[in-house]
Amino acid sequence: MGDRTQEDRIREYATKTVRLGSRLNDTALLRAVIARMTKTFSLLPPDALELFLSEARRLYITVMPDTGFPFGMKTKSEETPEIRRYAITMHKEHMEWSEDLFIGAMLHELGHVAARRPPEQEWPRGKKERAEFKERLEARADALVWKWGLRHYSMRHLTATYPEHYVERIVKAIAQTLLEEDLSWNE
Repeated sequence: MGDRTQEDRIREYATKTVRLGSRLNDTALLRAVIARMTKTFSLLPPDALELFLSEARRLYITVMPDTGFPFGMKTKSEETPEIRRYAITMHKEHMEWSEDLFIGAMLHELGHVAARRPPEQEWPRGKKERAEFKERLEARADALVWKWGLRHYSMRHLTATYPEHYVERIVKAIAQTLLEEDLSWNE
């Protein structure tokens, strides 16, 4: 038995991490999501990839049925006494997106995981403070994607998701985050 290649490790990790939600029993869909996730993980720089493969960041990805409304992907974190875990929820409709748009959106979500997005109960309580905090979290996730050298995927996701004037605002926030924060993800 030979050594597992990096690609084998990534595929095994994606297979272990991706699950179908309730009311979905579609082997072809599961294989397609695993293939896209394998490609997405393979784009990460080695130290960021190792966060996931080593399970320094506990992650699971659930594919849910479509809701009838267009929803983006979403990352949540939950704290247990032992460890913080992260859950990315995507919908079946996301597999209809072009590969570059899917990868851009998923990299954004992986940025949240790498940056240790806190559980919502740890967020500020006030409405304004909470909104500002959420904006900083979003900018930090995108800034990590840029720091990973994958800005083009981030821009593909942003331009497909937001109107041009809002994209300009987000890009400024990302640039400011890159200037102000130490974006270390391998602690």
